[in-house]
Amino acid sequence: MDWKHSNIVFLVILILDCVIGQVYWNVSSLPAMFGQNTVLTCHLEYILTNPKDCPVRQWSGGPEHRGLVYNGYSSNNNKYEEDIVFGAFDFSLIIKNLTASDINVNYSCSCGFQSSTRNLSLNENWFHYPPTGINIKFSFENDLLQIFLDLQKVYPVPNCSLYFENSLTLKIVPVTYKTNGFVYSVTYNASYRLPEKDCNKQPELECKFDVGEPVTFKGNETYKCSVYESIPLLLNNATRIHVPNKDSQTTKFPTLTVALIVAAVMLLSIFIIIIAWKYTQRCRCKRKRSIKKEAKHSKEKKQFIELQ
Repeated sequence: MDWKHSNIVFLVILILDCVIGQVYWNVSSLPAMFGQNTVLTCHLEYILTNPKDCPVRQWSGGPEHRGLVYNGYSSNNNKYEEDIVFGAFDFSLIIKNLTASDINVNYSCSCGFQSSTRNLSLNENWFHYPPTGINIKFSFENDLLQIFLDLQKVYPVPNCSLYFENSLTLKIVPVTYKTNGFVYSVTYNASYRLPEKDCNKQPELECKFDVGEPVTFKGNETYKCSVYESIPLLLNNATRIHVPNKDSQTTKFPTLTVALIVAAVMLLSIFIIIIAWKYTQRCRCKRKRSIKKEAKHSKEKKQFIELQ
């Protein structure tokens, strides 16, 4: 093979190495929790190279767009640290105490001339900011349970639901929420009219996230309902919804109303009975007078005949 052909072969191998041989990185500590350490891992399996064999092993980028770790040496030990397992085809960057400035910026990992650059973008599937500045309140009046929850900082916006003894009762959507930097401020405000099945039970408000553990807020007391049962009334986002009982399509009248109806029926029945009795007595009197009149007429007719 002459020199010209050797150069061609070398160029082809070099091009294939650039096309096929690639490195890439991803977030390996999910969810990425703000205020805690987050790990970015650079993978070398496509180039079949151990980290120890990299001519230069480096992480760069971040909010200041500079070198972060170079062959294990950190530019800021309080913020960045390398984690490496020489028996595997990867090495990692540990970002300590993740903050807002660490996201939505590019990070690059390099092994020699092979590198991967990506943006550490904020999204609901990766990041979680546990709620802070929590204000939760349960109040109860006239069988109506009021729920108020305010979260000053949280990410993403959680889905909250009301439970009684682990039984889902009501899903609550945010009344208002707004961005507070990269996180949200969220307010929930809802009301629930307690049916008989939820009386004397302790309410719980559970908020779930796409990533991260759910958060539960428990009421500190149970609530005793009135003697009558009414249709459950849900108030959510200033919208009133009357929900019929699922076990029956008929409406349950309050006990007091039923008692009044029964009393009215009884009084009406007594009134009808009295009228019927008076009518019967009147008919009997008329009949007796008619019999006496006929008897008197017969007697007079008999006396008239005897006189003749």
